[in-house]
Amino acid sequence: MPPTRMSTVVRLADYKNANRRIQPDICFDKKEFDQLLSVYSRRVMSGDWKDYAIRHEPTMAAFLIYRNNSRQPSFTIVKQKASSSKLEYLVYHGRERMKRSSSLTDALSVLTRKLKLVSK
Repeated sequence: MPPTRMSTVVRLADYKNANRRIQPDICFDKKEFDQLLSVYSRRVMSGDWKDYAIRHEPTMAAFLIYRNNSRQPSFTIVKQKASSSKLEYLVYHGRERMKRSSSLTDALSVLTRKLKLVSK
């Protein structure tokens, strides 16, 4: 009978220190996600948007908005590190960049529509 391989034993302190050197992925925090869903839900209720997706990579996070069942998103909100290592938010309509800002609230302002008063 061949010898079985044993697991490698690692000290917990070494494992924790090794993981601190790795940069965490950029992602949306709870407050940002609430802001995104607030804008998204209003446009879903008005019938403009149908679906969304979230994409996370080590260098950026993206909230993709779809109007219909197409493969390409109508709008994309990206959170990424700027060259000065500060975070920035970008809003794209297809491939066209609509807004770039250091504030998510400011970036989302291009997606909020003013409500119109409809007379009877």
